This record gives sequence, C-alpha cells and structure tokens, in this order.
Amino acid sequence: MTKSPFSSFLISFIVSPIIILWDFPYLVSSVSPRQFNRLELPSGTYGPETLVFDCNGNGPYTGVSDGRILKWHGSKAGWKNFAVTSPLRTSRLCNGVSEPKFEHVCGRPLGLKFNKESCDLYIADAYFGLLVVGRKGGLARQLASSAEGIPFLFTNALDIDQKTGTVYFTDTSTRYQRWEFGTAMESGDNTGRLMAYDPKTKKVKVLLKKLFFANGVALSKNSSFLLVTETTANRVLRFWLRSKTSDVFAKLDGCPDNIERNPNGEFWVAQNPTLNTLGTPLQTNISAVKLDEDGKVLQVLNQEFGSLSDVVEKDDKMWLGSVLESYAGIIF
Repeated sequence: MTKSPFSSFLISFIVSPIIILWDFPYLVSSVSPRQFNRLELPSGTYGPETLVFDCNGNGPYTGVSDGRILKWHGSKAGWKNFAVTSPLRTSRLCNGVSEPKFEHVCGRPLGLKFNKESCDLYIADAYFGLLVVGRKGGLARQLASSAEGIPFLFTNALDIDQKTGTVYFTDTSTRYQRWEFGTAMESGDNTGRLMAYDPKTKKVKVLLKKLFFANGVALSKNSSFLLVTETTANRVLRFWLRSKTSDVFAKLDGCPDNIERNPNGEFWVAQNPTLNTLGTPLQTNISAVKLDEDGKVLQVLNQEFGSLSDVVEKDDKMWLGSVLESYAGIIF
C-alpha cells in the first residue's frame, strides 16, 4: 500500500512533552510525568489500540496488529494469547505478521470492552464487525456485520451500558476499510456511523450518520448521553439517548482517537496533531486531554509517548495505547 502523508507522518511523529495551553481560557492542570514503563509486545507485533481490564480488574487486554487479543500477566510472564476474531486465522500465517494486506484474514481487533456482569469481552474488529468472546477466550463469535443493509467496513470502537448490556460502537466509514485509513482522512470522508447493539433482540440500530472518521465512543456515567470522536473534524459529538439529538461537546486542536470515561465520570481523549495536505504537523503541543461532563478541559497529559490512541485512568495509574507503537505504556 502506498503511504499517504497522514500515515507517513503518524509513523514518524513523536508527541512533544511540552504542553502550551493558548486556547483554553480557564484553569487547566497538567499531569506531570511520573515513572513511565513500557509493556513491550511480542516480537513482530504493534498497535495496542485499546486497553481494557476484565470484571476482576485483571489485565490489561489489547488487540494487536497480527489479529490476536493479548492479556498482560505481569512483568515476569508478559503478554499471553487470549482470543482471536477471525475463523480464517492460523498461527503459522498470522503470528508476528504486521502487514495490512493480511488483516482481512488474520483480523484486526480495535475496540474492546468487558461486560462486568458476564465477564464477556465485546470486540470491534475492523474487518469482522462486532464480536464477543467468553471469559476463557478463544475464537470470538460474530454478533453483527452490517446495519440497515450496509456492511461494516471499518468497525472501530465501542462502549457498553453495564446496566442494560447495550453495546454502542462505531463504523468509521462505509467507503474505506482500515488499511485505507490515510485515504479516508485525506478525502474528508463523512460516511461514519454510531450504532447500538441490543443483546436481547440481537439487532443493530443506527443512531448517527454522516460522521467524519467516526472513532472513539464513551457512555456518560448516568447513561444519559454518548460521546463519539470525529477524528478529521477535530471534535467530540454528544448524542442524547432520550431525545435522540446531538450537539458538539468539545472542539479540539488535535485529531481525537479513543475516548474513555474515568471513575469520576470525566473523559480522557487521546489526540494526535492535525496535518496539512503535505503531512506536516500543524501543532507540536498536542497530547491527551481530560474533559469534564460539560466538555471543558480539566487536564492535559504531559508525557512523551509517540502516536497515542487510548488513555485509561485506573487505580491512580495511566495506561496508554497506540495504534502504531510496539508497546503499551503505564504511568504510575
């Protein structure tokens, strides 16, 4: 695949640890670097897009470039296989393979989230749609691969209402698959969708259409609204579940990726710099931001990491994911 300016830049850019808050008129604090460790992935793999913990608090778990979902077992044991999403996948063909041309065979799990009651892991795989696997792992079972007669081409992120079991998820584009993400970004594609899967009826409902590179999803603490990031529109949209209306929750300087709610009901948004048409970054001061329930910036993450796709706050630690790096990060 020919690299776009976007993909070429993303591979080489390192996020600056210097945060300059010119655009926020209210008081914003900075999360200063503490001790930082890398959790190196198995050889030949990269892209721990999302980090999640199971119903017992164990993990993290993450999906990687060769189609596996891995579980962290501590510094001595490291990462171990947990699940796969593709029935076509073989270890001989796929393990350690990181070329996009194999993703439609090996799978590419992106969004992950556990149902805390059942301990089932729900998965958004870019090529195989919405899936689920039990607490023992193994081959995941496909739940949905289309909505309103339109197949998923780039299933991306998800969140779960832990009370009802409803799974909210995104399909980034109805025109481009994941391996074409650079073209999707450059073209201004706005065919992304936000959807809901009801585990009781086993049906998918489309909540929002015409989204610009629909990406991360997070449910509010009181389950009154959903947030969805539009990467190429540099913003976070809010969808009110009762009224079925939407508005702009936050306008950002960078390109947002995943969004995660912390235990206090605030939201961490992973960001990367906006690029011009030549693939040159327009900013050098973009990092993750924490938003309150009204969309105001409370904190920024001041940590040199690289391309950032996920920030999870758990037990006074910050867990960092990346779609490009060969490791996950932890700040403690």
